Formats: sequence, C-alpha cells, structure tokens
Amino acid sequence: MRDRDVMNLLDQLELYTLDAARREKSQEDYWLFVYKSMKSGLLMTKNMEKHLRYKLKGLGVQV
Repeated sequence: MRDRDVMNLLDQLELYTLDAARREKSQEDYWLFVYKSMKSGLLMTKNMEKHLRYKLKGLGVQV
C-alpha cells in the first residue's frame, strides 16, 4: 500500500464525515462507504475484505 493511496482514503473519509454532519448517516452507510472506497482504491487485502463483508453482513447490508 502506498502512502498516497492511504492519504486519498483518509481524504475521502474526511469528506464523508463532513457530509454526515450535515445529514443523518447510519453505521451501515459508513461501513459500506469504507468498503467501496477501499475496493475502488485497490487498498483492500483479502483479510480486510473478509472482515468488512462480515461486518456489513452483521449490519444487514448485502455487498
């Protein structure tokens, strides 16, 4: 994982947080956003994907 990729993810999380402050967001929305951001940025390891899928499933979200 490159530092630039991690910084891009952190920037996306910051924007999500700022947007969430203006609107009501749920835990499901947050984790789905993290999953999609990591997947699209190619930052996700197999173990991370497995963990996030498990977490989303527990929240009732289908990926």
